[in-house]
Amino acid sequence: MKNKKIIIYDFDGTLTPYALPKFEILKRCGFANGSYDSNFLNKVSELSQKENIDTYNAFYQIYLSVIKDNDFKLVDENLCLGAENIEYNPGVVDFLKALNTNGIKNYLLSSGIKVFLNKTNIAPLFIDIYATDFNYNQNSEVLDIKFLMSDKNKVQAIKEICKINNNREDDCTNIIYIGDGLTDYYAMEYVKNNGGLTIFVYTDINNKDMKIIKEKDIVSFYELADFSINSELNNLILNLCDIKK
Repeated sequence: MKNKKIIIYDFDGTLTPYALPKFEILKRCGFANGSYDSNFLNKVSELSQKENIDTYNAFYQIYLSVIKDNDFKLVDENLCLGAENIEYNPGVVDFLKALNTNGIKNYLLSSGIKVFLNKTNIAPLFIDIYATDFNYNQNSEVLDIKFLMSDKNKVQAIKEICKINNNREDDCTNIIYIGDGLTDYYAMEYVKNNGGLTIFVYTDINNKDMKIIKEKDIVSFYELADFSINSELNNLILNLCDIKK
């Protein structure tokens, strides 16, 4: 097996301690808990069931309508509010910097918004960011969803990363995928079944998604989401990438 030289990360819940995006604009629209606000999530659930559409699709349709209904312009400046204040799991920033120094290629793969993720302070530490994108009008205002990074679309992104790195699209032998939930199921399945390794990270040992996913043979390692120097996760990845301390 090749040394692991490409690492693909989920964002929310993997590199951050919370499973849903931290969109400051939602708080300014009256949802005190942002993406976690029960009123917001109920709207998402209702639309998803009513229109029989993907939860991510419903999420962003409600997200955009809420912003517009509260008289905020649908421009990147508003969508990216709070991006610079994102909290990360222990050691994430130094860990990514260290891997870059050692020639590891880091890619971010998220159902979050690409322009938001591009504004985070860790964005420069990735070769590329694959995420949800929007169509804009001539005034740089969002019209609708251009590309939705759904669970299954993560597989297409992985295939593209493979090809960009001169692999066949089904050759993941030098790839590690790191995720934190059932939304990473298809991505982990694809990487694992095509020669790569997968790491499920958690902050709670009683994680419901972890209990479910353990029934499937798609995870190589389960680790606490602590990327700090000398943590088990840090040591594991350095070893897999053949990086000496």
